[in-house]
Formats: sequence, structure tokens, C-alpha cells
Amino acid sequence: MNYLTRITLGKSQAARLRISDAYAWHRKLWESFPGHDDEKNHFLFRVDDVKRDLAVLMLSRTKPVIPEWGHWETKKIAESFLRHTKYRFQIKANPTMRRSRDRRRLGLYREDMLLEWINRKAAQNGFDIEKNELVIGAPMDEFFVKNSRRGKHVAVDFKGALSVVDRDLFIDAFSNGIGSAKAFGFGMLMLRPWE
Repeated sequence: MNYLTRITLGKSQAARLRISDAYAWHRKLWESFPGHDDEKNHFLFRVDDVKRDLAVLMLSRTKPVIPEWGHWETKKIAESFLRHTKYRFQIKANPTMRRSRDRRRLGLYREDMLLEWINRKAAQNGFDIEKNELVIGAPMDEFFVKNSRRGKHVAVDFKGALSVVDRDLFIDAFSNGIGSAKAFGFGMLMLRPWE
């Protein structure tokens, strides 16, 4: 991913634009990438509620075309950004497991299962988590509508510090996200160098 964009939008304007959930955000953000409709994982995003506004962070492969709504700030990510060894991180994730009998994906709520999930994802994605630095937020249900059907994801914020052990896997995780439901605002690994 090459570009980081910060978008601020008032909640009343979001309502006028019919942006009512994370999937609606995904569809609206796609409009900023004309000609890329058939590409998977072209961007990652997360939405945070900040008083009267919604704050969106978006990581994308190409520079977005800025629309006439909201306040947009975009910057190119320096190549050197992913060369550090240690980072502070935050990720809004949709931690799940597959039920063995029917392979249905189920959200995780128990702290021990969440800890196991984030450590497994770290190992798969080329980093170790500093155990004393990890904070696991309370799981929250987030609802959405897709194709006129209502659905639900569990949202959990993980914060802490990490050490890179496999640079290629780590860069791939930064570019493609971690976990499931990326089209619903999950999986974007936010980083700040920490050394």
C-alpha cells in the first residue's frame, strides 16, 4: 500500500450520503478508485466515531480521487516506513474461528481466545507481540446490511507493541490486512515506529 488518507465527515452529512454502516463506507470509498472495480484488496480502512464526526483512515495502493464530500488529506507512505524493527500498533479486527461441523465462521468474545487469535495472527504475519504491552479492547457487535440482508461482526481493538521477525510477511500484512471482513472496515494494521 502506498497512500494513507484521513477523512473527516460529519455524522449528519454521512446520513445524507446514506453511509449508515461499514459496508456502506466500503461502497462509498470504492467510488474514489475509478477503474479499479475488479481488484481485490485495493484499499483497507477503519471508521472511528469522534463526537459529531466520523474519522476514517484508509490505506490504498493508488492515490484516491478526492470527492466533494468530507475533508480528505492524503500522503504517500515513505518506503523507509516499513524498515523499522519495532512498532506501536493498533488494529480493529474481526476475530473469528470456524466451527468444525459446518465450517461456519463464529466471532470470538472470550479474552483467552482473543489472546490466542492475535498471537496466531502475529506468527502468521511475521511479527511477535510484546506481551506486557498488549491491550485487548472489549468485543463489540457491529451490524451491517448487504444485499438487503442484515449481518453482524464482532469488533475488537488490539493495541500494543510488536517486533518484526519476517519482513516480507510483515509487509504483506500491512498491505493486505489481517483477519476477515476487510470490506467492512477490519484488518488494517496501524503502525508507529517504536525504537
